[in-house]
Amino acid sequence: MEHVLTYLEFRIDTDKKLLYGKWLRDVNNEEYKAGLEQIYTLIKSNDILRWVQNSELLQPRDLTDQKWLAEEYGLLLTLSSIKYIAVIVPRQSPHYNILMSLREKAYRIFGKSKYVELFETEQEALAWLIPNMQFYRLPSTTLSF
Repeated sequence: MEHVLTYLEFRIDTDKKLLYGKWLRDVNNEEYKAGLEQIYTLIKSNDILRWVQNSELLQPRDLTDQKWLAEEYGLLLTLSSIKYIAVIVPRQSPHYNILMSLREKAYRIFGKSKYVELFETEQEALAWLIPNMQFYRLPSTTLSF
């Protein structure tokens, strides 16, 4: 049975071991967790090393989501192949400071075995993830589930 997440787009570059995710709208708590769980499944099943997540449309998450993200989801990521996570969020967004705080909390809990950075544009994020490919473009094919 095919299930399509209408609020999250995925693209995978298998050669670069890169996963691209983009929230297509703000989501509720259930959708947020389901989307991130789907991302984790893609990371595990494709041996992903680099993940770029466009979160421009998300509103700041409540404390329950923040705690789950930093502790439970963070633990899952430490057990995965992922090495670099680039999150796209405008600096002026209230979400930016929350994500910076979550990043620091995750580093305190799990150490710096994974690297997380925040960026304002996809181009900046991709330049950090794939530094030697100035003109890299994401695959055009999106995944449906």
